[in-house]
Order: sequence, then C-alpha cells, then structure tokens
Amino acid sequence: MDNALPAIKNTLAHDVVFPENTKKGWFNYKPPTEVEMQWIKKFGQYPNFDPDNGKLTDRLTLEIANLKEATRIIVVYHYLHRGRTMAQLPYWILIDEVPVGLILFAYPRISVPLFDTPPLNILELARLWINPDVQDRGIKTNGKHHAFSVASCAIGTALKRLQGDWYSKYPKSPDVLAVCSWADDAHHEGTVYKATNFEPRKKSGGSLHGARKRNNGGNDQMNADYLNVKTLWWRSFKKPLTQHQKRHIDLDKEKNSPEYNQLFFVLVPIYLPSILIIGTRFSPTGSFCAEQPQMRLRP
Repeated sequence: MDNALPAIKNTLAHDVVFPENTKKGWFNYKPPTEVEMQWIKKFGQYPNFDPDNGKLTDRLTLEIANLKEATRIIVVYHYLHRGRTMAQLPYWILIDEVPVGLILFAYPRISVPLFDTPPLNILELARLWINPDVQDRGIKTNGKHHAFSVASCAIGTALKRLQGDWYSKYPKSPDVLAVCSWADDAHHEGTVYKATNFEPRKKSGGSLHGARKRNNGGNDQMNADYLNVKTLWWRSFKKPLTQHQKRHIDLDKEKNSPEYNQLFFVLVPIYLPSILIIGTRFSPTGSFCAEQPQMRLRP
C-alpha cells in the first residue's frame, strides 16, 4: 500500500474548531496571543439581537477587514476551516455596528477563462460566515413572517462596492468584470445566490484533486469537500469602473494617507499667515478691514 493516497483531510465540521497552535495550524500566521484568542472566542456574538428593531438595510454595514484577523475567524468558524491564498479582500459584516460575520473575495484558482471572461477579471466569493445569533431569524412585517437574511443583504451590499474597493487595494490589477462562487451542494441550496441575482451556470467537483505536485509549486490538497458536487454561480457587472471613478478613488486614498495629512500640517502653518495678510488692508482711520483675498502664496 505504498502507493496509497494520503488520508483525506476532514474539514467539514460545522462546529467551532480551534486548530493546532502552530503556524501551519493558523494558515501560515503566527499563533494568536492570549488577547487575540479571547477576541476570536467572542467574535460575532450578539446575544441581545432584535430582528424587529428596524430595516436590515439600515442596520447592516460593511468594513474592510484585516486579512490576518479575517483568516483567524475563517479557520475557527467557517465549515471548511481553512483560509485562502492569492489576492484577497475581506469585509467585516456589522449589524448595529456589532461585528457578526465576514465575507471574503479572492481571485479564483483557475487558469482559463470562464464564460469568455479572463481569470484576472473575475473574483470569487470564497468565504462567508455569519454568527447564528443573527442569521435567518424570523421577523414580522405587516403581520407576515419573513426570514431576516443577513447573508443576502451582506452579499448585495458588498457587490455594490466591490469593484471600487478591489481597485483601491490592487490598483494595478485588471478591472473586475464578474463574481463567481462554487457552492457546495451538500451545504447550500443556492437561496442566497438567487436572492442576489447570481445565475447557476454548471456543476463541477465530485472527485479528489489527488496529491500531485503543481507546476507553480506546492501540492494539491486532499480536502474532504472536493468529493462534493458544487454549483458554479455567476454574476456579471454591467460595466467596469470608469477612469473618472478610479480618479476619485485615487484622490480619496491620497487624502486619507498619512503622507497627505503630514504634508497638510506642515504647509498650513507656512502659508496661512501669508493668505491672511494679503486679504487685509488698513483704512484711513487706522483700523483694518478685509478685502477679497488674492490667493498668492509666499514662496
């Protein structure tokens, strides 16, 4: 049995699973400190959550997450219990400003076009986790009960800003033209994708990748979820970002950069007195009055 394949990695537990406290266990990050571990254990909890306290769209917001922190949450709470590689963009999902989950987009691990779209123009909705405290809670509207779907609201909110946020983080990358997601049929019915205008395109999976070496380094992994059939869900954007939109994003980044703020505080004390002096003149009575300032700056 020397030629037997390595043991399949069973990563499909829906329970909270803390990995071995090593760099490998934490997906190539150093193990968390005691303070970080306490944060991980408490993350996402909202025990007093009231689904009837206002519209979800008014209460749910997203914040760009720290990738290391997001990966820690994925490793512990997401049913796959493993992070992602390649370029990634994670968001914290917040309700009433309380973090209750995360959503992560990444480049798909493909090397050929999908539906005539090049791989680098596609992002994959790769991970989504929401604390059970808030997901799929029942709400009453006009006397009728409805599902309080944080997942579909979070995905819809993310799609509205995804192109701009990806460009802001990776300005040299090609335009984002579409988003895909491989949904495990053993764990998903596709409801959240249908609610956010994704289309089912094809089935794949149902077999292991093997443990062969990859051409670009590393080995294929023997993960248990590879045995499950998956549905490829697809959503195209109507158009890429315009140059005007990109320029506004660039300007916002400059204004929020430490270098910009430092330059502002250096230049204002130098030029502000000159501007104020140029904008005043003395009256015949000896007092001074203001006139229309001329924006000439002292060299």
